[in-house]
Amino acid sequence: MNDTTSNSSSSVENSYSKRAKRWKLVIVGLIASLIITVIISLNIGYTFISYSDVLTYLGTRIPGVNSFIDVTSFSREQIANQAIILDVRLPRILSALIIGAALAASGTIFQGVFKNPMADPYVLGVSAGASVGAGVAILWGAGLTFFGFPIVPFAAFLSALATIFFVYSISKVGTRVPEMSLLLTGIAISIFLAAIFQTMQFMTTDHRLNLLVNWQIGSITNVGWVNWWSVLPFIAVGIVLSYFYARDLNMLSLGEETAKHLGVNSERTKKVLLVIGSLMTAAAVSISGLIGFVGLMIPHITRLLVGPDHRLLIPASVLLGAIYLIVCDNFARVIGGSMEIPVGIITALAGGPFLIFLLRRSRQKYRM
Repeated sequence: MNDTTSNSSSSVENSYSKRAKRWKLVIVGLIASLIITVIISLNIGYTFISYSDVLTYLGTRIPGVNSFIDVTSFSREQIANQAIILDVRLPRILSALIIGAALAASGTIFQGVFKNPMADPYVLGVSAGASVGAGVAILWGAGLTFFGFPIVPFAAFLSALATIFFVYSISKVGTRVPEMSLLLTGIAISIFLAAIFQTMQFMTTDHRLNLLVNWQIGSITNVGWVNWWSVLPFIAVGIVLSYFYARDLNMLSLGEETAKHLGVNSERTKKVLLVIGSLMTAAAVSISGLIGFVGLMIPHITRLLVGPDHRLLIPASVLLGAIYLIVCDNFARVIGGSMEIPVGIITALAGGPFLIFLLRRSRQKYRM
């Protein structure tokens, strides 16, 4: 009996050790891929800048490394190229990084809470709600701050939060949230909020109209360091908090009754996670506008690659989402030639067919 128990325990420990080692390799591989993607992206643009120069310019901003770089020896061309890398391309790439990470993390949370692979900030109306809040702040609260923070992200967060709780309450039947009810409610609310946003556009005739149009399409063309720093704390905190709830999401995936028996307060956990997901979505949308389907595609693809365990799924989705949106933005920068395509169009072109694929697969499952 003791030998059997000992062998079983040893087998479990070996299995966990192998999984843990594989998890580390996956995360390290994704981090390396993200770093390589960022460096390659810094070299993409109308002005050709060699990789050695790109690394040199980056080194001027790294403490300890910059002491070995003589900035005074830079030619006029090198000074201009340094400005292109550090003041134009880098903030845009890092913005794509945190926006992709935030939307992917939000999608992972929503899919885990609703136990629905089609749950997504865009499909559920959260992105549209955040855009309406941001639009109101742009039109009537420009320049205002809330405890030192710009009013736009705060307004986007409140609007996103109200939207997701409204969709959740409308879709709920007893203790369940049916998949089709959730999806249809989210789409209906998205359409309604889009109409409100378009009304605001119709009522605007000054320079703010361009801001609203860019918001609706989804673009990070004009995102700078100020925008990046204004949302980074919200997204970073949201990602960290979501990882701390990875175990609870795993328990919820087993069913609410099972989760309760395992010590998880289901309703409170769901509400906290919805707040976290809405916070990250609102922060991302507040500087980029509606960038759709990242939260739908990335968690689903990551789940196919690494499995359903949220302890790995959340960080892997964050990294893959960052890589994905940087790559999409690279396409947006180059395929349109002199007329740059907003990145929201690229993600919509990729995400629309993916949503159709999920719907067809879901229909086939119900037929079976």
